[in-house]
Amino acid sequence: MMRSLVISLMLVTGAALKAQTIQQFTMYNLNHYIVNPAAAGNKNYADIRMGYRKQWTGIDVAPSTYYVSGHTVLNRPKNYLSSAVRMSNSWGQRSRSNPMIKHAVGGFINSSEFGAFKRLEGTGTYALHLPLIRDISISMGLSAGFKSFSFDESKGGVLYTGDPVFDAYATSGNSNKFNMNTGVYAYSDKFYIGYSAKQLIRSKIRLSNLKIETGSEQFQIYHYAMAGYHFDLTNEIRLSSGFLLKKVGNNQLSYDVNALLTYKQFLSAGLAYRSQDAVSVMFSYHINGLLKIGYSYDYNISEIRSVSNGSNELFIGVSIYSLSRKGATF
Repeated sequence: MMRSLVISLMLVTGAALKAQTIQQFTMYNLNHYIVNPAAAGNKNYADIRMGYRKQWTGIDVAPSTYYVSGHTVLNRPKNYLSSAVRMSNSWGQRSRSNPMIKHAVGGFINSSEFGAFKRLEGTGTYALHLPLIRDISISMGLSAGFKSFSFDESKGGVLYTGDPVFDAYATSGNSNKFNMNTGVYAYSDKFYIGYSAKQLIRSKIRLSNLKIETGSEQFQIYHYAMAGYHFDLTNEIRLSSGFLLKKVGNNQLSYDVNALLTYKQFLSAGLAYRSQDAVSVMFSYHINGLLKIGYSYDYNISEIRSVSNGSNELFIGVSIYSLSRKGATF
């Protein structure tokens, strides 16, 4: 029981285990906001996403995550309809608005379960976008919110009653902690590059009076560096390549690389590689520029593949182009 609790607690606090971290998303390249708060407002429309990820299928204490994210520009340009992502047969003819100072807001809610432990997170974001030259802008973002941790005794068990570890967690209340994230993000229609840091406030979790010295009872700062470039192969096909570097505490630097082919701005398919961990396939489909769905599957190449059937991730998104007195225009 002690071993199970320690492993779950390591996952809850965000410590790395076999180069894996919690809140790990394969399809971050289709939603930069879940990695970098400065990406809020990088499109001139409201982007709302709901997603689910089942990590390491086949392992009972492995993480499962639900999330909802959304962000939008407060002072959208008048020609936002022509500058927003839409169905088109030509990348080169895509109309874009001139860079302008923009104010953006966003929100992120995440619920994760790791065995008998559960974490609920909610943050709000503000991002300021400044034009640099022609089609290039830079943004700076800050998000703040809370993390709440709890233990569900109905999902745990012991061989003998009176186990002091189990009883200590079963009688503990929620542990609520304030949290902040920040980032910077430069982008255009052709490229993006950014840096973000999460869990800036290194609080300690207090779910019980027990002192389990795993080295993970205190939040570690997550450092992310991301970049990518879009190659227009033809008027109908775009190749998007990117990478993500991740560093958590004293753990080894890890990286993700990916490549995504998009046809006529509505159908995408790609591959990704996560260092010493997994090879992934991903797909997405954009329906009339309004509804977007995506799925990815991770095939484990690390030692964990002997007990795991891989990881699955799914999202559905809605693009809202304008709001009027009569209601939303999609």
